[in-house]
Amino acid sequence: MAKGKEMAKFRWLEIYLDNEEEIANLELDIRRTEIELERWTSGDLSHVKITKKSHGARVEEVLDENRQLLQEDKIIRAKTLALIDKFDGIENQILRKKYIEGMSLSDIADCPDVHYSYSTIKKLHAELKRRLRFLDKWDVPDPREDRTPSGSKKVHP
Repeated sequence: MAKGKEMAKFRWLEIYLDNEEEIANLELDIRRTEIELERWTSGDLSHVKITKKSHGARVEEVLDENRQLLQEDKIIRAKTLALIDKFDGIENQILRKKYIEGMSLSDIADCPDVHYSYSTIKKLHAELKRRLRFLDKWDVPDPREDRTPSGSKKVHP
């Protein structure tokens, strides 16, 4: 089965992958905004007069908003990883290595910390997939829904 089709079946995995992408984007946005803020406060733009509605006047506000969103996304990441941690031992290793780290089942079997044959890993994974499909049929809460509504979406400077 193609990875994209398999991922579409597991809502929690889609949430995790979307969340990881958003975290990476926010971290980049925050770094860029910090650089811009430095330019406005002590760099080449420090001599420019800022009006209330100018872009430069909102840089600190944008930075604060993106930092808050990053904190919320890290909470979502932790909740999603906590779901994986509900599985113990080899099941947890298979879920983490396959769906978080993107490893193949044969690569998982070759890991020195796994101590199971490829055929055993394959059987355990098949059982895990059945259980995960069953869980997906239930209304698993989306951890992103716990976000505090800030009234605005991510802001890019």
